Amino acid sequence: MRNKVVFITGGARGLGAGLAAKVVGNGGKAFIVDLSAEAVFAQVENLGGEGIAGCQANVCKPADLELAMAECKERFGRIDVVVVNAGILKMGSIEHMNPADFDAVMQVNVNGAFNTIRAGIPYLRETKGYLQVISSLAAAIHTPLMGHYAASKAAVEALADVARQELALDGIDVGCVHPTFTNTAMIKEVNAGVLWGGHKGAFGSIEPELVIDAMYRGIEKRQRKIIAPKAIAPLVLAPGLFHRVAEGLSRLQGSEQALKKFKTEEAKSFTRQ
Repeated sequence: MRNKVVFITGGARGLGAGLAAKVVGNGGKAFIVDLSAEAVFAQVENLGGEGIAGCQANVCKPADLELAMAECKERFGRIDVVVVNAGILKMGSIEHMNPADFDAVMQVNVNGAFNTIRAGIPYLRETKGYLQVISSLAAAIHTPLMGHYAASKAAVEALADVARQELALDGIDVGCVHPTFTNTAMIKEVNAGVLWGGHKGAFGSIEPELVIDAMYRGIEKRQRKIIAPKAIAPLVLAPGLFHRVAEGLSRLQGSEQALKKFKTEEAKSFTRQ
């Protein structure tokens, strides 16, 4: 990782911030972008030194990403890795979901990923670099109240798969990350007392460090598929075999009660952009 330049969207908070810290701590350089300029400034100040920089950018705006990539190259000379990490999570049943919430999730998670990948390709072509796209277990196993999020993460995985084939001749490798529920601020705010049995058992949450370590190893090894924890690999790699089992476990762990609750509440919204 020494002297490698890693561009990270959603890099000022959560998994993105943790990855940036690990990259810098191991001799690499991280350029972080985030919707919040204050969060970017705080993370740059927190890590300090010559190996960290960043700027405010909205992944929904292609021009923002083009400017950010150019600034990263001007600062560090090149871009070796692009990590597509920015995303939002909203929760609600399909019946009661506000169409604007569905559009917002797709705009950030899918269009934002597309915009980031597209802006990064010319830079990665120069370095024969590595593109890492953050999907989710939700791309494979679809639980109640997460229709828009699951659909967005399945789309993100598809984008990564297509990009891998299109960019192979340029020497660019593409990896897709599938973490389970992770104890970031975005997930902690979800009503864990109601949903999925408090994030225990089959749908248990894991600490961010486990996912960050997996992301970091994926970059080092230019891995195609990064799954955290490894125990969920069968669910990600062969989801069709486990859909009925997952649906049954979801019911056992409180999805029916959660559905009743969310029918009487507005959809909840959380962000890591």
